Amino acid sequence: MKMSILGIEYKNIRKITDLKLSFVDATGNVINNNFIMMANGTGKTTTMALLKGLLDGTAVEWSACDVKSFAPTTRVSDVGEFSIIVKFDERKYKYFLYLNYRTGVATINTTTTENGGYEEGRHLPDSLKDIFSPEFVSRFVFDGEQAKKTMDSSSNEAEETIKYLYRLDKLDNIIASNQKILTEIQEAEGAKGSKGSLSNLNSRRDSVRKTIETLKIKAKKLKNDIEEYQTEQKNNIVRRDELDKNYEKLNAEKQDIIMEQRHNKDEVDAKISEILNLMKSPYLISSGFNERMYELASSMTKLKLPKTISRDFFVELSDADICVCGREIKDRERQFILINAEKYLGSDQQSVLNAIKSSLNSNSYDESLSEAYEQLKELREEGNRLQTRFNNNAEKLLKAGGEEAFKLNERISELEKKIAVAKSSLDIIESKDESNEELTENNNIHKARIVSNDYEQKIAAATRTSIALNRKKAVETLLLDIKSNATTELKKEIVRKTNEKLKKVIRDDDIKIDDIDKYIKLKNRDGASEGQTLGIAYCFLGTLFEDAELEFPFVIDSPTGKMDFDKRQAVADIIPNVFNQMIAFVQSAEVEHFANRFYDKPNTQFITIIASTQGGVEIHTGKEFFDSYQRNDKGDE
Repeated sequence: MKMSILGIEYKNIRKITDLKLSFVDATGNVINNNFIMMANGTGKTTTMALLKGLLDGTAVEWSACDVKSFAPTTRVSDVGEFSIIVKFDERKYKYFLYLNYRTGVATINTTTTENGGYEEGRHLPDSLKDIFSPEFVSRFVFDGEQAKKTMDSSSNEAEETIKYLYRLDKLDNIIASNQKILTEIQEAEGAKGSKGSLSNLNSRRDSVRKTIETLKIKAKKLKNDIEEYQTEQKNNIVRRDELDKNYEKLNAEKQDIIMEQRHNKDEVDAKISEILNLMKSPYLISSGFNERMYELASSMTKLKLPKTISRDFFVELSDADICVCGREIKDRERQFILINAEKYLGSDQQSVLNAIKSSLNSNSYDESLSEAYEQLKELREEGNRLQTRFNNNAEKLLKAGGEEAFKLNERISELEKKIAVAKSSLDIIESKDESNEELTENNNIHKARIVSNDYEQKIAAATRTSIALNRKKAVETLLLDIKSNATTELKKEIVRKTNEKLKKVIRDDDIKIDDIDKYIKLKNRDGASEGQTLGIAYCFLGTLFEDAELEFPFVIDSPTGKMDFDKRQAVADIIPNVFNQMIAFVQSAEVEHFANRFYDKPNTQFITIIASTQGGVEIHTGKEFFDSYQRNDKGDE
């Protein structure tokens, strides 16, 4: 299915009285590349918020305060309206978001080319009903924060994107339908058995299932809490860093220490890897251990291990008619040969022992492992000294920054604790550690599922539906295997293709994706700069949308952010090739080496929205005004 945005309209929203933006040409065809520059205060951030709230349906959950915040600032109006026209394949849908500023209530209505008239709520094509969640919509109505989520270890953003785009979620739906069929069979058969005992089992199973759903909801809330805490923490750290910049000398010292700490961490990681590799050679552990290994090799030599004659020789001999000594081999002799053959090693075992003996004799102890340990100790001591310097510097900056710095620091520490507590609670809910005695069916999804499966077995026995249960399990196992194998292979291919794109986008650093395990894991590094993070997210999403069954537009706020010119040019080449439509809200600083690369491309439009002298906004189309505005005015939201 292909989705395109044909236009958006505003009425009585903040500074905008009445505004229409069209993303189709004079003949009604979709314009692929759309660049919108909105002057400061004309509604860029507002537009992104309204688009997300309308498309993912969350606008109806906004608080009265949130709804009223969209009210006009220069005139009185009780109602605001934001609408978007969308085409799914050849069917048109128009979604209306009504904002009642008097009551603080938001409502959504839909009209379609099929049904006509207004329908209450947000209606979607059947094939998209299950996937248009806030998480999914944020993958094509995109901003910098969403890019960071793909590499956030507390998020499963990257893996969820793969699941939805490649429709692996359909396998989960089949598994759920499979379960429903079994339940219906059990309920029908249950009428034939003991109603009392079956009712008891069903109640217990349903109670456990309810617990599982409750734990899932709790886990989702914890993830949202962690995300909110981390966002606030990052913002506070940025504010604190901005304060620190006021004290040039102290801040310079702080940045130097941070650089040294990063270098120290890299050296510690490298040294640990070196030690692990050295430990694969046991003779390096100590000279005494090496001597014992020499003794073992010597003992094997004295015992003539492995024996020159193998068990295989005697097994073959037992099949002969005449022994090597010239005597006839009958049943009694054959039996004795086979029994005594067990005292000898097989040829395969002999080759292993020979390899061990050769390895033992070639051992040579040196001080490399102990030296590596000593170097690691020194690196860690250096790390401790750097941490002490950092703490001292932070204390000086805190004093210099006064009450505001103190409050920020206090809040950052408080958020750190909240994040740790939330992650600990989330780990208890999602852990699969069988050895952890703290985990029960009441606080852990994995344990609860085990108990639920146990009740299913008992219900099957009670209702004589064990055959149906076995069939259900066979289908479920097959589907889970298909999902697991498909996910694994998809991840491999996505990592490969994304890394190919990254070579073109990020040329000044060796950044590679190592794996996708819920989130994007980078090779040999913990994170990336803001510009690099955006580049990684575009390459990742580009790869996903390139081969997916579903085609979506890409609506992006400040697409190149703090990227340097080379990265901008590479992103400009990638985005049009992987998304069927791009709507980019750009800042004037992003025109050079990004938006201006589309000046001569067909099927592209440029829109500039500026404040009107009458208090509203004016819209100007065409690259001439767009280009001159970005050169003469730096008014971005």
